[in-house]
Amino acid sequence: MASARTSSSCHCRSTARETEDERDALQFGTKATSRRNASPDQPPLVAPVYATSVFCPRDFEDAASTAKGVGYLYSRCENPTTNLAADAIAELEGAAGGALLFASGMCAISTAFMTFLKKGDHVVAPDMCYSACLSFFNEMCPRIGVDVTLVNQCDIDTYRKAIRPNTVLLYGETFANPTLDVLDLEALGKLSDEGGRHIRTMIDNTFASPYCVQPIRFGIDVSLHSCTKYLGGHSDLTAGCACFRLPSDKQEMLQIRKMFGGITSPQEAFLLHRSVKTLHVRMPQHCSNAMAVARFLESHDKVVQVFYPGLPSHPQHLVAKSNAVREDAYTGMLAFVLKGGFEAAKTFVLAVKVITFAVSLGGVESLVEHPASMTHDPAAVSLIAGSQGPSPVADGLIRFSAGMEDIKDLIDDLTQALCTV
Repeated sequence: MASARTSSSCHCRSTARETEDERDALQFGTKATSRRNASPDQPPLVAPVYATSVFCPRDFEDAASTAKGVGYLYSRCENPTTNLAADAIAELEGAAGGALLFASGMCAISTAFMTFLKKGDHVVAPDMCYSACLSFFNEMCPRIGVDVTLVNQCDIDTYRKAIRPNTVLLYGETFANPTLDVLDLEALGKLSDEGGRHIRTMIDNTFASPYCVQPIRFGIDVSLHSCTKYLGGHSDLTAGCACFRLPSDKQEMLQIRKMFGGITSPQEAFLLHRSVKTLHVRMPQHCSNAMAVARFLESHDKVVQVFYPGLPSHPQHLVAKSNAVREDAYTGMLAFVLKGGFEAAKTFVLAVKVITFAVSLGGVESLVEHPASMTHDPAAVSLIAGSQGPSPVADGLIRFSAGMEDIKDLIDDLTQALCTV
């Protein structure tokens, strides 16, 4: 079944309705199950949740139109609550082509790959990125006949040198997970149009959020998010989003989403839309806390190295500044390497008290995790990337998601945890 949105409002009103006398004549079970709709004359301040699987056509002509993709028909295809949240994110991203929501960030990424890749295609992607993406490149791409070349995203020339006649996608992350390597978005956008043809570009912008970085400003075609993170912001939903420079890309991906069925539920979309309304309030606190923590760790004698793009010591600090929408607003994410390797890292993550030891990121609570054990196994990363040297995921590496706590409490907790190492 096909369906497409005409607006984010929807009322199910059939032309044929029972009279009060006819309803009185109905049996108990029919009365219990018959359709009722609340359509108040005064619009609600907060848009309602359209918790329905089906939308009723107003008449036969309306039914024919929805079957051709005009209006709403079935919530696997589109839903007003889901579209409302997608529209809000698209506006923040500056995505003239619109946006689509998905059941998770990885659902958005996988659907994007399956939409724009086919047998015989070639992809250039970073050798350090989200581990599930590396798994997709290593396990799924060979199944569908797609070649992948993994490169160092800090050096745009590695992308340029990897391009082949059959290259159709340049993929990257605003900030690499978990090492915070920075991709030059302007350079990638320009590279995509070199050589007399356009190569589609796709960026995972999860670590930055639209508040800090807007890839489409640089000519990037698709900006992806795990909305579970900063856009959701409260660790209480799972969703993903794809934002588009061109409406045609959105329509193409919409058709694949309908087939795969990976749309966000209306309930999750409602929570997401609620959260997007406070992104501009939350992100400054995430970023300022991350900067303060990074500066504290950089001066600590038990820390070997700190990776935070806002620090002048970061190798791609100037690139991060050029990518940023706002001064001193980069991300709430950082990583650091402890002296003592694995044992020090294990001791540290189990010693934090205010900070929580858990995966994920972007919520109001600060989180730490150990990538080498939990998300980015060094042996697997090296195998997938074909690296001959040591893994970029050090066994003493800690990933830190700065929450919204008082910075004094965070520093105090870090201080006491580092004392145990």
